[in-house]
Amino acid sequence: MVDNAALVKRGRPALLSREQVLLAALNLLESGISEVSVNGVARELRVAPMSLYTHIKSRDDLLLGVSELVLARLTLQLTAPDWQGKVRQWVSQVQAHFSLYPQIAKLVGESQQVSSQWLRIQAQLVGALEQAGLEDEQLSSTSSILSQAIVIDCILAQAYGDNIAAIVAPELPYLSTEDTRRIELVLQHSPPGGHSLLAFVMEQLLSRADTAKTIKRIKDVQQH
Repeated sequence: MVDNAALVKRGRPALLSREQVLLAALNLLESGISEVSVNGVARELRVAPMSLYTHIKSRDDLLLGVSELVLARLTLQLTAPDWQGKVRQWVSQVQAHFSLYPQIAKLVGESQQVSSQWLRIQAQLVGALEQAGLEDEQLSSTSSILSQAIVIDCILAQAYGDNIAAIVAPELPYLSTEDTRRIELVLQHSPPGGHSLLAFVMEQLLSRADTAKTIKRIKDVQQH
């Protein structure tokens, strides 16, 4: 039987698993690093970068695996008695989870692969919208817009922080007086933090969905 501890002492690398590689990448994210790379994970594990490709196909595969780990930690509690409350809970809980791992929102938004865990989370949103009586195109568009809005919101929060006005201010002198007035008007009435339109988008979609449900109910009554 091979003694792994003895191999490490003699300078030979310890055996790795895909789980160890992904956890190392996750540790880097949790340490505050902005980008995860194969080389960075290799340094974290103290192995040669090429040795990681036994367990991952590419950097995209590495990032997808980390996304799966993070998203699997989110257990949604949609306990509200009505569908509107469930949707608000979904948005609040997903947003809070992304705020703990802001890089994951970017991975979800930019990845060329789809995370099964993100699909699981989206499916619970669809379930809440089904309770509203939404079907077909309305169901699809409402769930897609909300899912995209929450990802974009988290990406913008990471990029701009809480004071977008301070970022915009140095660029205003390059604008015309009228354009400056318009931008300043928008900034004066921006949501807290300066970047988040998620709450507005959510409430608009809830209102539209409620209207669609009412119209459907009226049509059903008329048909009978």
